[in-house]
Amino acid sequence: MKNVDICIIGGGMIGSATALACAKQGYSVCVIEPRMPQNFHPEQAPDLRVSALNLHSINVLKDLGAWEHIINMRCKAYHGLVCWESNDAKTEFYANDVKQDKLGYFVENRILQLALLNEIHTSHKKSVTVLNDCKATNIDIELGVIALDTNESIAATIIIAADGANSATRTTCGIGVDGWAYKQKANVFSIKLRAPMPSVTWQQFTPTGPLAFLPMHDNYASLVWYADTSMSNRLQKMTNEQLQALIAATFPQALNEFELLARGGFPIVRRHAKQYYQSRLMLIGDAAHSINPLAGQGVNLGFKDISAFIVALSDGGLDKYQDVFKQYARQRRMKNLAMMTAMDVIYAGFSNDFAPIKLLRNAGLKLANNAGALKQQALKYAMGI
Repeated sequence: MKNVDICIIGGGMIGSATALACAKQGYSVCVIEPRMPQNFHPEQAPDLRVSALNLHSINVLKDLGAWEHIINMRCKAYHGLVCWESNDAKTEFYANDVKQDKLGYFVENRILQLALLNEIHTSHKKSVTVLNDCKATNIDIELGVIALDTNESIAATIIIAADGANSATRTTCGIGVDGWAYKQKANVFSIKLRAPMPSVTWQQFTPTGPLAFLPMHDNYASLVWYADTSMSNRLQKMTNEQLQALIAATFPQALNEFELLARGGFPIVRRHAKQYYQSRLMLIGDAAHSINPLAGQGVNLGFKDISAFIVALSDGGLDKYQDVFKQYARQRRMKNLAMMTAMDVIYAGFSNDFAPIKLLRNAGLKLANNAGALKQQALKYAMGI
């Protein structure tokens, strides 16, 4: 039996970052992650899954030592965000509105995970063990013992579930969730632009769902098309030529000529754990909450979870882990719920063609664009500053 202070189930973006943060506090950590990411090569085309990191998340990554690894691979800074439904009703946010040089960065999820794992390997190899050739078969959250399919076991003071929105750990340990599946799916397309475009991300709201543009490195970009199940199935079954023509006809003229490279899609699901901890188990990131990706806040909420947990751990210490869990839950549960609810309000308000609501939301976009100090405050909150 291997004995550690903290065992983290899930070595994705949030799990690996949590492991680094705990190691920097002086704790021994074991990470269980059976699906390791593919190694990075510069000639690779960008992945479909991309995260928009705000400044808080970037500062966390810098403190953990992982940001340099990301810069050495690839990422894309963006300085503007534009939302609209019609051309006469736009809301524009720019970094210089709040005296910043950027709003954040777009980073491929795999690159982010690799950067964190690289930092673990280079700087915390003695305190963090990453197990990638096994998986948990039984979890005893009362004793803090995890049985592995290798007939070995891990004993830990606390166990952290960071295994994503469909967390098997959460389910196995009997923690329920509130939530639902949305009627739409997010269809994601990787493209190569014929000519450069400004480093501005934009989103057009339509009655059937938003259309979004995310700039990437070297004239690459990611497109997101929200559509119902029927339309999503049509999109995924089209030939490349058919799909490229339909995207060009459907997306706004702000999109330059492009070549379609890859496609994918995922269901949109809202889940919120009914409790963030139980006995020696704590949930973090998507295992605790999954949010509508409308504003790209999912991974940023996870990094805020990490910051709150480390503060609680510093205040209480591992010997008082129940107090640590309580403080963490107090800090994050209601804030996560507030962000989830805000995204649902925006989603519901814009995903329809009801004339009175359409007039109201267009008036709201115009009002928001001229809101002055309130607009700046909303932007700072989204940026994590």
